[in-house]
Amino acid sequence: MQKSAGQPNIPVHYITWRALPGGAESFVTHYADYFIRLRRVYIYSLRPSENKLSDLPNVLFQSGVDNNWACYRNYFFYCRKYRSHIFHLLNTGPITLLIALLAGVRHPIYHIHGTKHWKNLFENFCLKVVWFISSLFEITFIANSRHSADVFQKDVLPISPIIIYNGFHTDTFLAKRFLRPSLRRLAYIGRLHPGKNTELVLRLFEETAGMFPNLELHFAGDGMQREELQRQAQNSPYSNRIIFHGWVKDVASFYENADLFLFPSAHESFGNVVLEALLTGLPVLTSNIPVFDEIHGGEKAFLLGDPDNYEAMKCNFLTAIAHFPDLAQKAYTVGEQIAKTFKIENHLQGIESIYLKTDDNLANAK
Repeated sequence: MQKSAGQPNIPVHYITWRALPGGAESFVTHYADYFIRLRRVYIYSLRPSENKLSDLPNVLFQSGVDNNWACYRNYFFYCRKYRSHIFHLLNTGPITLLIALLAGVRHPIYHIHGTKHWKNLFENFCLKVVWFISSLFEITFIANSRHSADVFQKDVLPISPIIIYNGFHTDTFLAKRFLRPSLRRLAYIGRLHPGKNTELVLRLFEETAGMFPNLELHFAGDGMQREELQRQAQNSPYSNRIIFHGWVKDVASFYENADLFLFPSAHESFGNVVLEALLTGLPVLTSNIPVFDEIHGGEKAFLLGDPDNYEAMKCNFLTAIAHFPDLAQKAYTVGEQIAKTFKIENHLQGIESIYLKTDDNLANAK
């Protein structure tokens, strides 16, 4: 997209709850690296946080406080100070969006990276009111998948977000791609949080560990359920074959050393780890969330099933490992096919197009 002659690139502010890698926040690192050449870049952490998203000296960073009232007050004045700039909110919720709008920010960008927009009926009512008020302003909504866009449109606001799929340095994972010859290591990588159903991964491993005496289970990641999961593992008759790695820096090598990846999560707006695994040729078995079909094209062999129906999930798991060579071949083939769709360059170009349009909107609004 071409911008008007002589029009400057307006600075951009990335708004996150904490400036820590993980989920939507991880993409700020890519944005800072890419856009620092083109415009001034700011990162604002609503809560106290070190800046773990960018170590570039030209990126300007500021963080807030834990107290809710002070947090929102400080954020309001921050927005007011920079109200003529571009604000890109990374799934921070409707209250932060409305505060920005009331502070005078025009044409903000709200990036949807989730499908759970409230925790209870009270939040449902209150936050829907805030979403509705916010929708009276000009906002650009982006969703990271068709699934997250559909959920937002159905549950939150009757609008159609622009879909820009998450992007990846695909060559990093393709370099590890190979056809798995046999099943030796089951794996899970991701947050050890409620809703990820990591306890089901452990149960499925125990269903087959007796039949496969050399089979191991490897967990990579951390979270509030790690201690409980480790206690369950210690009580397992196969405890000596269950390994916890914590957070791993070289995730591509972790995938390379695994033979089957289980991901029975209850809620996902995309599922980065599923795509990364497939890029390395690692077979995956996932829950029945529609977004996974967007990643691999709806291959039924990768379906583990509904986490609420363990018996059906177990049946699908046993069928998959009984036909492991076929599953491995399908994963190996899909990995190369999906690489072009999810390149980080495609993602950044999509974001850049929106920024250029916002530049025009803000220039014309003066």
